[in-house]
Amino acid sequence: MDYRRKKRALSHYRKANKKRFLLASSVTMMAFSTGMYTTQVAKADQTETTTQVQQQTVETTQATTEEKTKLTLNTENSSQKTAAENEGQTENDTTVTTTATENMQLQDTEESKVTDTTQTVEAKAEPTETETNKQENVTTQLTDKAQTTVEADKQETQQTTQPTASNEVTAMQETATKNTFTVQTAAFTQNVANNVAVSLAATLTPDHFNIGDSNYTRADAVDLASYQSWLTQADFNKLKQLGVKTAIVKITQGTGYVNPAASKQIEYARKAGLNVAVYHYATFDNTSAGHAEGQHAANTMQNFGLSKDTLIFADMEDESTYSVNAQANLNRFWSALSANGFTNHAVYTGGSYLYRDAVIATVGRDRTWIAQYPYTPARGGHYEQQWRNAGYGAWQFASTAYIPGRESMGSLDVSHDFTGLLTTPVKNQEAGNFDEITLNGNGINIRGWHAADLSASRGHAYVIVYDKSAGKELGRVAYTPTYRQDVANSYAKNIYNAANSGFNVNFSLAGIDISGHELQFIARYSDAANGEGNHTDMWSKGYVLLKNEVGNFDEVKVVGDQLHVSGWHATDRDLNGVTSSLQIIDNQTGRVLRTVNYSAVARPDVVKNGYASYKNAANSGFDVYIPLNGLDISNIKVVAKYGSIAALSSRDYHFDHEANYFDDISIRNGNQLHVSGWHAADRATTRPHTFLIVFDKTAGRELARVSYTALDRNDVANSFAGGIYQAGKSGFDTVISLGNADITEHELQVVARYSDVTNGEGNRTDAWSRPIVVAKRDTGFFDEVRLVNDKLHVRGWHASDRVSANTVANIEVIDTKTGRVLRSVTYTPDLRPDVAKNGYASYKNATTSGFDVYIPVAGLDISNITLVANYTTNSCTTKITSNNRNFERNDGYLDKFYIDGNNVAHVSGWHATDKATTKPYAFIIIYDQTARKELGRAKYTPVSRPDVLHSYAGGTYNAGNSGFSDVKLNLGKNILKGHSLQVITRYTDDLKGDGTYTDIWFPAVRV
Repeated sequence: MDYRRKKRALSHYRKANKKRFLLASSVTMMAFSTGMYTTQVAKADQTETTTQVQQQTVETTQATTEEKTKLTLNTENSSQKTAAENEGQTENDTTVTTTATENMQLQDTEESKVTDTTQTVEAKAEPTETETNKQENVTTQLTDKAQTTVEADKQETQQTTQPTASNEVTAMQETATKNTFTVQTAAFTQNVANNVAVSLAATLTPDHFNIGDSNYTRADAVDLASYQSWLTQADFNKLKQLGVKTAIVKITQGTGYVNPAASKQIEYARKAGLNVAVYHYATFDNTSAGHAEGQHAANTMQNFGLSKDTLIFADMEDESTYSVNAQANLNRFWSALSANGFTNHAVYTGGSYLYRDAVIATVGRDRTWIAQYPYTPARGGHYEQQWRNAGYGAWQFASTAYIPGRESMGSLDVSHDFTGLLTTPVKNQEAGNFDEITLNGNGINIRGWHAADLSASRGHAYVIVYDKSAGKELGRVAYTPTYRQDVANSYAKNIYNAANSGFNVNFSLAGIDISGHELQFIARYSDAANGEGNHTDMWSKGYVLLKNEVGNFDEVKVVGDQLHVSGWHATDRDLNGVTSSLQIIDNQTGRVLRTVNYSAVARPDVVKNGYASYKNAANSGFDVYIPLNGLDISNIKVVAKYGSIAALSSRDYHFDHEANYFDDISIRNGNQLHVSGWHAADRATTRPHTFLIVFDKTAGRELARVSYTALDRNDVANSFAGGIYQAGKSGFDTVISLGNADITEHELQVVARYSDVTNGEGNRTDAWSRPIVVAKRDTGFFDEVRLVNDKLHVRGWHASDRVSANTVANIEVIDTKTGRVLRSVTYTPDLRPDVAKNGYASYKNATTSGFDVYIPVAGLDISNITLVANYTTNSCTTKITSNNRNFERNDGYLDKFYIDGNNVAHVSGWHATDKATTKPYAFIIIYDQTARKELGRAKYTPVSRPDVLHSYAGGTYNAGNSGFSDVKLNLGKNILKGHSLQVITRYTDDLKGDGTYTDIWFPAVRV
C-alpha cells in the first residue's frame, strides 16, 4: 500500500531466491549424477506443469531421498507457485523436499489456490532515508531485475511519531534464518549451485507495465502515500483518462502521524473527477490503542473536510497489530470513527497476515481489499478469477504500474474492484419513523419505515419489542421491507433502501401482560439471520398500551365514488378533547391513504350486548362516507382511531372489481365509428383519464383514440355492478373518426380504458369489445346542390352494401358550424345505370342509388351548410357527405326612384338574397345622406320577377319573387332642396324593419 509493500516485495524475492538456490543445488546434484542439466522457467498465469508444488505446515526442513519422488517447494505467493509448477522434474531418483512455515489458510478451496502463505517483513512506520539505502543494497545483492528504488519523503519521515522498524537487512536475514534449508548431498560444488540459483532468481521478477495496458488486470484504483508526492494535477487527469476511478490516500498512521501530501493528493483527485477514499496504517495491539488511533484518524478526516460517508480502510498488515484480540481491537478503532460520524468502514490486509480472518470478520469479505502480486497479473487470468470467486471486494495486484510517459518518476500500486467497494461511493446514512403503534386484537401492529445504507450488507430486517419497564425483550418479528413511495420522494431518498424501507408487522401478545408497562420498538438491520451479529438499530419512543379496543365494522362498501364505513368502536380511554377519525390504510405499504374525522353516533345496542363497561359504549358508533378519488383501494383496511391513543382495525378489503358492456359498435358515414356502452372499475380511483381506443385486429395496429367524459348510467348503478366505483357514472356514447384508414372488411375491436396519465398510457385498466367486421365503405356523389327559387335542389347518387328492403333513405341539411340538422327529407332511390357502368357495379344498390329532391329552405340559415345522404337500416346508419356549401348571395337593382309634387317617393326594382330564408320581412327605406338621417320606411310584399329568375341572379333564393313596384312613401315636409337621398332595400326578421337584416344601399339622388 505504501513503502512497506516495496519492502515486502523485496522480502518475497529474497525468499524466492533462497528457495531457488536450494532447487538449483538439487538440480545440479541430479545433473551430475545423470550427466544432464535442465532448467525450465515459467511466468504467472501459465498452464499446468508436471511438477506439483505444495506447502506444508512445519517449521523445519529436511531432505530425504526416495525413488521417483516429487520436488515440493513453498513459494511466497501464488505467482511463485505457478513458476515452481513449471520447473521440470529430473530423471534422477533423488528428490529434495523443502517445507516452510504456513501462517494462514483461506477458508475455502478456491482461495487456497492463491493465498500468500509465507510471512512477510512489513514496515511499522514510514522508512528513514538510511533504511531506504540499506534496502536498496540488499535488493542489489538479490537480483538486478528485482531492484526497486524508493525515495522516502523527508518531511513525512520527520513527522512520523511511531518507532521505526528494525533494520530491514536484519529483518530479512532473520526471515531467511527461519527458512534455513538442510540439504543432504554427496560430492558437490556449492559455488556451482549458487551460480545456478542466482541465474534462476534473476529470471523471475514482477512485470513492469503501464496503467491502461489491456494485457493486464484492469486498474480501478491507485493508493497513494507521501512518497508519491511527485504526482501532479496532470497525472491525476491522466489516471482518470486511463480508466482509474478511485484514489485511496493514506491520511494517518498510529496516533500522531499525518501524511503531509494527503491534502494535495485529495484535492488533485477530486479535480480530476476521481472518487476519494482514505486509509489509516494501523499499529495498535489493544483496544485502548485502537480507540486512540480511531480518534486520530477521525480528527484528521474532519480537518481535511472529508464527508461523513467517506470510505476509510484500516490497513492491517503490521506485525505490531498481531493479537488474539485483533478483532476487538479493530472494532474499537471502528467505534471511535463511528462516534465521530465516519461509518463507512473497510479493511485492507494480505493473505499472510496472521489474524487476517479476525479483522475481516469486522466488515465481511465483500468489504475487504486483499493484497497479492502475481509476476504477470493477466487480465481475466487465473488469480483475478480466484480472488473474485473467493468473495473479496477488491484486489491489490501490483506495485509496479506506471503512468505512460512518467515512468521515470516512480511506480504506483494498482487495485482491481470486484464488487464496487473501491469505485462506488457507499454512504452509511440512516433515517426512519414509527408511523403508528396500535393494539389490534391480542397483538400490536407496528407500522413505519427504516432506511439505512448499512442494510446493503445487513440484509435481515427485524422489529423488536422491548419492555422498558421490565428491562427485557419481549420478542422480535422478521419482515421483508415494503415499497414506500413517500420515503423515496422525501429527504431520505439518497439512502440505500429508501424506496423499500417500509414495515407493517404484527406482534402477538399471547401470554404477555403489558398492562401499565412502557414498551419501546426497535427497527433493526442485521447481518445474521437471527437478528444478532453486526446490526444497525432505530429505537422508538416509549408507549404505554392499555386495555384492548373493541368494536366492529358493520359495513365497508363502495357506494358511487365513496366508501361507506359504518360500525362502532368502544374504548376505555379518556376521550375528552380527542378527535375521532377513520383512516384508509394501504395494506401493501402501510401508508395512510385518507383520513376523515367524524362525530360519534349513538349505539345503544353496544351497551346491551355486553360492552357497557366501556366509557364510550353508548356513543361509540360511526357512519361515514369517505371520498375515494385518487386512492388505490385494491388492498386496504380501515382503522377507527381516537387521536393517537386508541385504534381499531378492520379486516382486509380488496376492491378490484371491473365490469363493462358495449351497447353498440357500428360504422357510420364511411369511417365514423359509433361506440356506446359502459365501463366500471375500482381501479378508476387512481386512473381518472377515460379513453376509447379503436384497434384494427386485422392490421394489428391502433387506429384512433379519443378521451371522453363519463355519462350517467343509473341502470348500471342498480345492477350487479352497482358496488363498483362510480358505476352510476360509467357510460360512454361517442363517434370516433377513423380518418383515411382503409378498414374495408377489417376486424375491429374497441378498448374502453382508465389510465393514470393524460395520453392514455401509463398504468391502465382495459375492457375489450367483441370484434366487428367492417363492410365496404359507402360511396356516392352530389351532382348538383343549387337553389331554385325558394327550394334547394339536391341531385346525385349513394351506393352502399348495407341497404336492404327496409332501408330508409333521406337527405339532411346540416348547419356546418353547429352540426345541427336543419331539415331532413326522405326519398325513394332513383335508377342510376350509369353508376353501375362506371366501376361501382359491386355495390348492392348501384343501379338504384340515385336521388333527386327539392328541399324547402324557408326559415333555414343556409349560409354555411353540408348535405348528408343517409341509409338507415335497423338503427344502423351509413352516409355520404357533401362539401361545405355557402349560400350568401345578395343582389338587387333600382329600376325607378322619383318624388312627385306632393313629396311622395315612388320606388320600383328588385332585391334577391339568400339571407331571405330567415328574414321574411321586406322594407323600402329613404335615407337623407346629407342630413344623415332616415326620412321614412315602408313595408312591402315582394312580387314576381321572372326576368330576375332567368338572369345571372337566378340561383339566388327568392330571385323569381324579388320585385317591388311603385312602393310609395309620403315624405311630407322632411324633404329639403339640395339634399342627397338614398334608397335602401332591406330583408329583416323584425316586423318593424329592425332586428337582424340584410340591406342594399342604392346610389344617392340629389333632390
